[in-house]
Amino acid sequence: MFGITRSSASRGRGTTAKGITLLYAQILPVMAIVCLFPAIPKLFQHFGGIEHAAIFIPMIVTIPSLFLAIFAPVAGIVSDRYGRRVCFTAGMAVYSIAGLVPVLVDRLDMIVASRAVLGIAEAFIITVSSTLIADYFGERRHGWVSWVGISTSIAGTLLIIAGGALADISWKGPFFIYLLAIPGFIMTLIFIDEPLKSNTESSGTIQPLGFPFKIAFLIGGVTFVASIVYYVEPLNIANILSAAGIESFSTIGVIQALTTLPYILGAMLYRWLFRWSIGNLLALAGLFIAIGQIVIGFAPHYIYVSVGACIQQLGAGMVIPALLAWGQSILPFEQRSRGMGIWATAFFTGTFVCPMLVNMVEQAHDLQKAMVVFGFIAMALALLSFFFAQSQKMNAVNNKSHAAQKGQ
Repeated sequence: MFGITRSSASRGRGTTAKGITLLYAQILPVMAIVCLFPAIPKLFQHFGGIEHAAIFIPMIVTIPSLFLAIFAPVAGIVSDRYGRRVCFTAGMAVYSIAGLVPVLVDRLDMIVASRAVLGIAEAFIITVSSTLIADYFGERRHGWVSWVGISTSIAGTLLIIAGGALADISWKGPFFIYLLAIPGFIMTLIFIDEPLKSNTESSGTIQPLGFPFKIAFLIGGVTFVASIVYYVEPLNIANILSAAGIESFSTIGVIQALTTLPYILGAMLYRWLFRWSIGNLLALAGLFIAIGQIVIGFAPHYIYVSVGACIQQLGAGMVIPALLAWGQSILPFEQRSRGMGIWATAFFTGTFVCPMLVNMVEQAHDLQKAMVVFGFIAMALALLSFFFAQSQKMNAVNNKSHAAQKGQ
């Protein structure tokens, strides 16, 4: 079914087995965060008497993303220099070990330290797996990056449910979920090899005369802003539903799960529209996100909140595939990992900054008004993306016209 990656026919080329392995790897950073959400009260019960517990316990959840953001560019540089496979395999191995440390120890400082190491491993996993999708599949990458959004959305929902069930047993329970990293490591050893440069499309890439910092930081800047807007709804929708009158946490969880279904539709929509320019794709995604967040902000009842969340998630499902594919296509093979490292840093820094920015607006008004504010910010970004796409289109037409005139 999957084919044998080690055969000469598939060596260095994209196969279904390699694609599934890379999708599996993309889920791991999500697992590092969401499976522990339900365990936070249990962690406070167990470690609450320790000095500075109020600081260290939340860090168990957040510190992997922080270290991912810091070390992703390093992972990209090392991967471009020493090879994709060795860096990816090392990242998967370290992740498998570091994730299970809290199962074996009962010291808060050691758990926090292991989570920092986990974040470094994630930096290599997310950077190199994003790079390998483009390296292996070239123009076929669009289908695979859409599956990144679909698989992480479904996995996130299932992991929250599993984390809650295991947290009812013990504070250590959710950490046993990291056993799921071991099959991913085995798949890596079996299927992942060093990609062939010839797999990647040559048109539209920058020749490696030096690292294209201007383009890489453009991608990073757009990704940073998009990440902030992207996370406003998922990080705050539970509180808004609670304020709208839903008292049952299980009911809130069910509504959240149902409102993520349009996310999958958004990822599929990207698959149909991937030939659009990045400006037009982000404009459409931003429009859905803006409308959804504004509806949530003005919603008088949880039913309308849910409708707004569905609209927002439709746009959110397009964002990650569009940004990933953009970065993958515009950077040359020799420098793609470094570019993807910058992309990962930008995205996860946005994740880290988003709650603080929302909290600032919420303190001045309230959470629903904050949703409206960020909705209008998303609308402005959508318009900027659209006008950028139109200007790029006009420039292309003018360049073509000038070239035709010179040829006459």
